[in-house]
Amino acid sequence: MTSHRSWPRDPALWFTLAVGIACVLVLRALLGKGDAPGLTAILLVILVFPVLEELVFRGGLQPLLLKWTRQRALGALTLANLLTSVVFSLAHVPAHGLLHGALVFIPSLAFGVFRDRHDSVLPAIVLHAGWNAAAILLLGQVRTPL
Repeated sequence: MTSHRSWPRDPALWFTLAVGIACVLVLRALLGKGDAPGLTAILLVILVFPVLEELVFRGGLQPLLLKWTRQRALGALTLANLLTSVVFSLAHVPAHGLLHGALVFIPSLAFGVFRDRHDSVLPAIVLHAGWNAAAILLLGQVRTPL
């Protein structure tokens, strides 16, 4: 684990953000662009939801699970992160459907890895907000079929 103050200088964090944006570009090529989002939707998706979700999942649930699982891990992936990501994905299903719930699983693992790596929720918030910004600004409001 590195210092929570060092996360802004972590090249892996910024690489992960770039990979997320690249994935959104691929999705745009495959799905096309949806309806233009309104300002309220943009603010919620980029600012409000990432902060609230990361405080709950990576700031609350994941640290509790880290203690409960005694920090068991496979490389950089802790059991706590895996369990948190399952819950995070399931939490998205009622509002967005199964496909969306499945699609947020891998990003959730990335958010959790950086939360564990830096012992801070801030890197997870930055990644989450960045990926959401790319998704809503590049894809618009796309309706998933499932």
